[in-house]
Amino acid sequence: MENDRELIIDMTDINKGYMLGSEKVPVLKDVCFQVRKGEFVAILGPSGSGKTTLMNIIGCMDLADDGAYYLDGNPIHEMEEKELNDVRNREIGFIFQNYQLIPTYNILQNIIMPLVVRGMSSKEAEERCMDTIRLLGIDHRLMHKPAELSGGQKQRASIARALVGNPALLLADEPTGALDSSSGREVLKLFEKLNDMGNTIVMITHDLNVAKAAGRIVHIIDGRLSED
Repeated sequence: MENDRELIIDMTDINKGYMLGSEKVPVLKDVCFQVRKGEFVAILGPSGSGKTTLMNIIGCMDLADDGAYYLDGNPIHEMEEKELNDVRNREIGFIFQNYQLIPTYNILQNIIMPLVVRGMSSKEAEERCMDTIRLLGIDHRLMHKPAELSGGQKQRASIARALVGNPALLLADEPTGALDSSSGREVLKLFEKLNDMGNTIVMITHDLNVAKAAGRIVHIIDGRLSED
């Protein structure tokens, strides 16, 4: 079907649990979740709801116990670790609450790192990244270290790093959680702009006001998904 070919995320009957002593505690229960190309989806849930576990599976950092997961057509549920690592690097741009910038690198070095890891020269990577850097408004801070930037600027650098590899999916984990309200609003407006440009975004959050920036909200409670 035509619509099926447009799916970036296609999860069916995903289950995941962890051993607690001799007992297996279920965390995700029969999760079915689809995201189409160009959507901006928020996964909203309180602490302990299973949203972090779901994010780890979406991001190919963990595997489900059973069920099927296709990411941009790739059968994640059938893959070994090396294949998962390749998919993570190629298909997903990660945006973290605490930025995860390398403190000893300047901002430019942090941003181009995904391309350098793929084998691109620093000069070529820099040339390729400049449009993204200008879009995010941090071209005047490139030679600074992360510690010299505000929280909002660090998150913009993190978003630039996520974008430069042209991933199929931007996966954002509580992207405003470490920011003041003004910087948080700016980041959400930036997400809306990136989505308008065609980027597919999945955002994990516990905050309804943050989730409202997305075009679609999916709730997770006690390991089960429901939609508005």
